[in-house]
Amino acid sequence: MMVYEVIFTHGAEKAFAALPQTARIRIEVALERYSADPFQRHDIRKVRGCPADRPRYRMRIGEYRATFRIIQDRLIVCVVAVGKKENFHY
Repeated sequence: MMVYEVIFTHGAEKAFAALPQTARIRIEVALERYSADPFQRHDIRKVRGCPADRPRYRMRIGEYRATFRIIQDRLIVCVVAVGKKENFHY
């Protein structure tokens, strides 16, 4: 089984850094758990309205959301956005 590497875009990194520490820890743990076994069932949904060749997915982590792309050939989970559900844009 291959473990995927989790990387953040610049904007996602800034949004992540602005979150409270407890939220950052929960999100980090959820992303690490997902990247260790991405084919196991997680609370993941495909984001509608994305191009078919570059699908995005969203992960629900309590009241927070993380949107990411999966780069299969390089084994990377690229986090595009992270934030609270109320003011989160997919």
